[in-house]
Amino acid sequence: MHPLASISAGCLRQTTPVLALLVVTAAGPLRAQEGSSACRLLQVSELEAAIGGKVSAKPAGSRQAVPGMTMDECQLVLAGGGHTHPISIRIVSDLGMDGSQAIQDRNRGQAMETQWKVAGARLEQSTVGKAICMLTGRPNVASNTTCSIPRGKGYLEVDVTGPVTDLPSMAVVGALAQKAMSRL
Repeated sequence: MHPLASISAGCLRQTTPVLALLVVTAAGPLRAQEGSSACRLLQVSELEAAIGGKVSAKPAGSRQAVPGMTMDECQLVLAGGGHTHPISIRIVSDLGMDGSQAIQDRNRGQAMETQWKVAGARLEQSTVGKAICMLTGRPNVASNTTCSIPRGKGYLEVDVTGPVTDLPSMAVVGALAQKAMSRL
């Protein structure tokens, strides 16, 4: 055997475990994103048709568990017509309370904030089918239309961010939340 061949074989035996570790480490985050089911609830084309614009990057999903809740989230951005709308689809579970109570508590707390008492501020609430919706915003501040549907010890939520003057209606986001819930 050639001396270099034996060195190469020895080097290969030593580097194989390191390469395997690198492959497993690199594949870990991909598997974590595959575990996100929120990105499977609404098609990009459905969001583009309902809200307007085109997706600027592939949707990104993540799943996080912290004490008191688990959140599975899908994020994407629609851009067009001079506006950008980041969108989040969330599945919140494992709460320490009923999902409908969590939504009510959050919305009630948010509605009591003084920021909604300034000129140009909007805070609207509505129920669209089973979706509990809020449109909140102020001029020159990122604003949101958020619709949530309770489910056991959690809820499903569709949240669209944009300028207060260009937010989609609660009816539009509520319909998207109901469509997503029907696929959960």
